[in-house]
Amino acid sequence: MKVNLLLISMMVVVLFSCKEKKEAVKTEVSQPALADTVAAAAAPEEVKTDTAVIKEPESIKTEEPETEAAASSSHFAFDKFPSKNYTFVKKAKLDFSSDEGAYNFRTRIQEAYASGSPDFASYYITVTFGCGASCIMGMMMDVRDGKIYGLPLGEETSCLFAEDRAIFDLNSRLFIASICKESPEDKSVYYHAFVWNEDKKVFEKVEKKDIK
Repeated sequence: MKVNLLLISMMVVVLFSCKEKKEAVKTEVSQPALADTVAAAAAPEEVKTDTAVIKEPESIKTEEPETEAAASSSHFAFDKFPSKNYTFVKKAKLDFSSDEGAYNFRTRIQEAYASGSPDFASYYITVTFGCGASCIMGMMMDVRDGKIYGLPLGEETSCLFAEDRAIFDLNSRLFIASICKESPEDKSVYYHAFVWNEDKKVFEKVEKKDIK
């Protein structure tokens, strides 16, 4: 009888000790798991907060000061070289035989002539196009007879540092081919300027004193 009681007591002790070990293991494992879960859940909230405070810098627009040459380009003495009054009614058919080089640019000339109206020296529709780095060339077409003439543009009147090019007026025969500088830092400018001689059908060079 005493033996049975002793065995029962020993079994009870063993059972309790096993239970305590299981609970201790369960507690130790569950605590880190809980901590990992909380940290993982908190992570997106932390990223969201960081993203919310980031702001893109606002773009600041600055206006470039107008250069002296550019500002003076509209102050040429066009009225010193007036062209005759002319009431534009219709365009004559283009005459490509009037200029031996015009046919090489026939598409540009035809498009400009068809869509344009006189914009130089009362009778002429102009068209300009590139001919290389820092170079433009152009033609003008007489709406009265369709004859084509070359503008005083190209390599001879081009410059590396051009402030402006091809400046003209509907009611004037003055044509400013280019406003040039010797270097980007240079404040002084020089001009390639011409006057259209309607009687001779040629451009004649004029000096700076005549155009200002």
